[in-house]
Amino acid sequence: MKYYGHSGGVLHVNLSNGRIGKEPLDISLAQKFIGGPGVGLRLLLDMLKPGIDPFSPENVLVFGTGPLLGTLVPGGGKCYLSTKYSMRASKDGKKYFISTSMLGGNRFGTMMKNAGYDHIVITGRAEKPSYLKITDEDVEICVASDIWGKDVYEAGRILRERHRGRTGNCGTWVIGRAGENLVRFALGWADDWWNAGRFAGAVAGAKNLKAVVTLGEKGIKIANRKRFMEVVEKKRQEILSRPRPLRTNGERKLLKETMVGSRKGCSGGECTCKTIHEVKEGKYKGAWWGASYYGFPSAIQAKLQLKDYFESYGEAFTLIGKMNSYGLCLVTSTNMMWFVTKLYERGVLSKEDTGGLELKTGDLDCYLALLEKIVHRQDIGAIMAEGWHPLCQRLGIDASTDYETECAITKGVDLIVDARSWPGLFGNTAQIQQGTGFSPSMGLGSVVHAKAKHTHSATYWSNTEISLADVKRDAENMGVTGEELNRIFSADSFDTGRLEKYGGEAESTYNALGICDTASYRVCGGMRDIPWLSEVYSAVTGFDITPRELLRAGERIINLEKLLNVREGFTREDDKIPPVYLQNIESPLQAGGEERYLTDWFGRRLTRQDLEGILDSYYEERGWDIQKGVPTKIKLIELGLEKFVEIVESV
Repeated sequence: MKYYGHSGGVLHVNLSNGRIGKEPLDISLAQKFIGGPGVGLRLLLDMLKPGIDPFSPENVLVFGTGPLLGTLVPGGGKCYLSTKYSMRASKDGKKYFISTSMLGGNRFGTMMKNAGYDHIVITGRAEKPSYLKITDEDVEICVASDIWGKDVYEAGRILRERHRGRTGNCGTWVIGRAGENLVRFALGWADDWWNAGRFAGAVAGAKNLKAVVTLGEKGIKIANRKRFMEVVEKKRQEILSRPRPLRTNGERKLLKETMVGSRKGCSGGECTCKTIHEVKEGKYKGAWWGASYYGFPSAIQAKLQLKDYFESYGEAFTLIGKMNSYGLCLVTSTNMMWFVTKLYERGVLSKEDTGGLELKTGDLDCYLALLEKIVHRQDIGAIMAEGWHPLCQRLGIDASTDYETECAITKGVDLIVDARSWPGLFGNTAQIQQGTGFSPSMGLGSVVHAKAKHTHSATYWSNTEISLADVKRDAENMGVTGEELNRIFSADSFDTGRLEKYGGEAESTYNALGICDTASYRVCGGMRDIPWLSEVYSAVTGFDITPRELLRAGERIINLEKLLNVREGFTREDDKIPPVYLQNIESPLQAGGEERYLTDWFGRRLTRQDLEGILDSYYEERGWDIQKGVPTKIKLIELGLEKFVEIVESV
């Protein structure tokens, strides 16, 4: 059959025995789950044995794409990685979550589709360090001995030089030494710019898989090109006409003084969110960092108390550059370094624990040495490399209840954004401003997400930046019906739990399509437009779909992901609100001479009962069992997932 939007192929690679096979994409499966992570999770449900260790050869890595990736749709550059992740989600070490990471890119995902594959399914473990090469002509498991041990950037450069095609660079996804050494919070980098797989780099390392290379020239067919171009151009003009958010003086100073080269965005993107920055003079001349959100250096500087950021960019740049080159999650690395340094200063850790290293707050050389110990699993670094639960058990202090070190943790994951403050990166309460509070996207989203990730929606921003009317308009753009809006919104408020149900489904839909939902989302528009996306999807694939059916696919994917994790033993007990949030109900944060407590998006102080009520309303709106926090039989039948009812009946 002819495929439109989809390439039409699913590639299977067994690294243990070298078997490589291709099968046609089941188009009915693609329609039911749109594509992208939906299909990937559905494949995992069949292939992944419950209870296996993430480092087992039986674990499965699935890379893939959605039907809009690689087209001219603004932001149409997102692909995905689904697997059983390596971070321990429970103190007993028996639970590991199954989820998806999204990654952007100019080449990797597009080259995958151009080579003829919508999804790549990788199993087994190679006998020797290897990388996977996927082109129009063939698929090959290649020896990686010459790039094993090299950092992310050097390995990526070598692969791009080696496999350059007629149309330019190949796409690459590469792990660093952290992944090779099975550091549980290692990640991989796509095309040097887009990280994906927070906690998946070690899964690839356990498979002796250094990289995946993609290169293709087949192109992507569009069912109705005329209609597609008309719909896309309308949205492009709408995005370009929107006012850009004003930058702070600090942001403008950073961009002016350190940015080199041009800004980068995903293929088809409008927001060019990636930049390269370099110190141009002084002691740290030449220190650089790239690819991350430009607010990370200042957040890391504040958390680790490095030298004043705007006097010496170099320290933060040097530290981030080292973490990126090793393929380490900079969020977990930063939080862990702060945690063990404070415990060393309290006398909980000694030089014997650190291999003679004296840990000092604000000392760059100390932090760089500590990174080396993590990556090479030496001394205290060997325990840190195992993740939060083993580290806290070894030290006898739970970081998630240690108010001084301020680390919000749930499911064994330290949250990227702290709901107590804004911008809230790394829990920088010393820089607290008017916060978003325990909002749908910044608070509840992280708690109920399988991988403890916040969601993107209007409440990502505080109520000083957008209004309640903006939030309601965003919900309407997500395809929420009038009846549902009445359950969510009152004249001056909204129900946090009920709103997040739809915010999560919308984001799941965007991911399945293969688009970035953050383009212009600060003003509650841009790509966050389910009615418009249903038009684009229909024009690309030739399959007509209503906005409601499209959003329903996102709901189906979330329930599918939940089923995978319920099968691993996850219930409501695992959707835990970070203890530091609960502490903040009674103990205030000091900010700007004020005492601040945990609030909702409107700034209203919350109680423990309020938080439990938010969870109740979330499960109720989802149609899940409120006590167990799992899908009901009725909900699964409604979504066409009746085949998997037995999973929830056994809970």
